[in-house]
Amino acid sequence: MDLMSINWVTVIANVVNVLVFFALMKHFLFKPVNEIMEKRQALIQGDLDDAANQKEEATKLKTEYEASIQDAKQEAADIIDKAKKTSAREHDEAIAKTQEETAKMIADAKESIEADKEKAMLGLRQEIASIAMAAATQVINKNIDEEANKKYLDDFLGEAGGK
Repeated sequence: MDLMSINWVTVIANVVNVLVFFALMKHFLFKPVNEIMEKRQALIQGDLDDAANQKEEATKLKTEYEASIQDAKQEAADIIDKAKKTSAREHDEAIAKTQEETAKMIADAKESIEADKEKAMLGLRQEIASIAMAAATQVINKNIDEEANKKYLDDFLGEAGGK
């Protein structure tokens, strides 16, 4: 045999061996490796999808949280505004009540002053009447009975009071 000659039987046997080896490798090595890679890829894709869903959920929760914070701020502002209005109303009511009480006190004081004035006027009338009677008695120098004195006094006071 020649060193340079091609042995076709060996070549065909080698090709068959390579094909059988490739078929065995494909069946026992490539197929399980591909399945493992597909499972791994599916797992990674699932994890990515879960991460995207969690991110979307977190964004939704953040939006809800911000909305609830805004609602709480608005509610707090409303409560403060209501408290201010209530305080102003109570202040106005207190002022009105104080003004009413003051007006009543002034009216009572005026009534009391008027009553004291009437009392003083009555006392003055009686005093003036006494003085007038004493003066008249000295001028006339005669004594008139007590009833006539009272009549003259009442007439005098009626005229003096009317003027």
